[in-house]
Amino acid sequence: MPLVGLCLVVSLVAVGFAQGFWLDNLHNGLLALAFSFVGATTLFGRPWHREGLLLLLTGVAQGVLFVGRQVEHFSAGADDAWWGWVGVWPLALTLGLVSWCVLCFPEGRFLSQWWTAVGVAVAVVCAALSLVSALWPVEFADIGVSSPPPFTVPGYDTAQHIWEPLAHPAYATLQVVWVLAVVARWRQSDALARRQLLVVLLAVAASLVGVIVSLLVTDTPQAGLLLTPVIPLACGLALERLSLGKVIDQEARAGHLSGLSPREQEVLELMSQGLSNAAISARLHLSVKTVEPIVSSIFRKLDMPDDSDTNRRVLAVVRYLSS
Repeated sequence: MPLVGLCLVVSLVAVGFAQGFWLDNLHNGLLALAFSFVGATTLFGRPWHREGLLLLLTGVAQGVLFVGRQVEHFSAGADDAWWGWVGVWPLALTLGLVSWCVLCFPEGRFLSQWWTAVGVAVAVVCAALSLVSALWPVEFADIGVSSPPPFTVPGYDTAQHIWEPLAHPAYATLQVVWVLAVVARWRQSDALARRQLLVVLLAVAASLVGVIVSLLVTDTPQAGLLLTPVIPLACGLALERLSLGKVIDQEARAGHLSGLSPREQEVLELMSQGLSNAAISARLHLSVKTVEPIVSSIFRKLDMPDDSDTNRRVLAVVRYLSS
């Protein structure tokens, strides 16, 4: 699956670049390659990892946007309208996928049931915006698509009046949600997860500096947007090099954790991130009374003394994996 997804994105980007060079759309092609490469690499190392799946899906969506806009921009054929349509309406869905990548980073799960509700709300809003954009050409001018819509649906004036006061504030709100999600994740994470977040935050800072410099020098952000693919690459670096969960997966595949059930290995991974029993129960949507026997069973099978101190528990797990 990751290989098929990666090949699909590479093919879409290749077709798009074959049309010509368009600076305003270049960052979408680079983002498609970055997201899909990181997602596929993560899935090769950790099959069905949820964050890897989200990254790969985001790469596919970016690839579709890129090739649609490229073909519409350079082609003079009769199908321009359909290509332009393909390059416009999935934008909100792509932003929704990016939002889920942020909300679920790094282990691919929402931080709590409250954040799960936020994720569902984001999905509903982005799906509704994509539906409006797909039925009416309300976003064509914003994207730079000059071809007419491929079909006509009554109610364009109404859709336009709804779109203008809602769409762009919704996009801005999504970015605020990203910031709040990272802050919440930082506050509830241990040193290891904070190092992962720090790598990504440094990449975001570099991208913002690039956009600001581009605005000051050229009056447009397009050149600075070329740095945005650094962000998913930083996510991949954090998942590949800084994830203790990856070490646990490697130990499990080597048979060193063969005595643990899949649920016990899942709890062990969260323990290694410094989460308490209460935090683990919230993350897995289980009761504390369900998690506590699992933790006790893990310590018993690994021949470790049960300790109520979360930091000591994590140190014991790390020491076991290191040995």
